[in-house]
Amino acid sequence: MNKNNENIRILIVDDNKDLRGIIEEYLKDGGDVTEGADNGMDALLKHNKNPYDLIITDLKMPELTGIELMKTIRNDTDLTEFIIITGYASIDSAVEAIKLGAYDYIVKPFRMEELKVVVKNARDKIKLKKINARLFDKLKSFYNEIERYSQQGGTTGAISPAEEDLNNTERLVNEIRNLEMLRKSRLFID
Repeated sequence: MNKNNENIRILIVDDNKDLRGIIEEYLKDGGDVTEGADNGMDALLKHNKNPYDLIITDLKMPELTGIELMKTIRNDTDLTEFIIITGYASIDSAVEAIKLGAYDYIVKPFRMEELKVVVKNARDKIKLKKINARLFDKLKSFYNEIERYSQQGGTTGAISPAEEDLNNTERLVNEIRNLEMLRKSRLFID
């Protein structure tokens, strides 16, 4: 079980059933919810039904490639992280994947320990995104409360505790954004 109790939903997409099954079982041991899909279209249908936090996808598959899957899902949301795995690595496909926002690009064959580390780091990023989203919602709620109060003719002295909470929340959101930028630039290592 994941010691942070921050289990995530992971979809493994690969037309190689054996590899897909091995990855599913390996990651399931960490406490995450894992499911598989044998092609990009199946993955898209599953994701649209119940979104995943992380999608580990093969690059070359019938019907919809890993890049096409990522593009399609990224049109709707940027909350899902992607790890591209491929036996047909090229600089062009790696650059395209990273430009589209893939968390990582792993060349087959790979060691499961390598994948485990990448998934752990992606999980940390997902956790930060979720915290950031909750704080942003809280911040919007505070702004709405202040706006509502000021429209009712309230005084600033009576609202100072809410303003203080708002300032604290803004500071936390900024700190989380700074951490995310450090992680992206890989200057910050766990």
